[in-house]
Amino acid sequence: MAFKEEATLLGFDRTFKVSPECRPYTLRDNGFTNTKQGNFEYRRPLDSESRQGLVLKVMVDKDLKGIKISTVTDKGFKTVDVSKLDNNAMVVEKVNFIFDGFVDRNVLIEVD
Repeated sequence: MAFKEEATLLGFDRTFKVSPECRPYTLRDNGFTNTKQGNFEYRRPLDSESRQGLVLKVMVDKDLKGIKISTVTDKGFKTVDVSKLDNNAMVVEKVNFIFDGFVDRNVLIEVD
């Protein structure tokens, strides 16, 4: 999956892009790590009733222009639509809390 200027998480109606105020140290301060290709990756396990486990994954390219957002199984092989999970209220709340924090800390901006 290629980086795009704007990204939406499957099953959510919120769209984000990288904040123009975002810097590499901003990403590292907010839990992102560097990949071998020089991009930045944020991985957060989400407690869920799913047997495979669930992980929120946010990738920002090294130029701080492109973004990818997904929820995947803990092995990372399968994309999961959070809105279709049973008893998903806690997972939805956690994801929204994480993204609200990214917006507050100038990592991402929400697009209308």
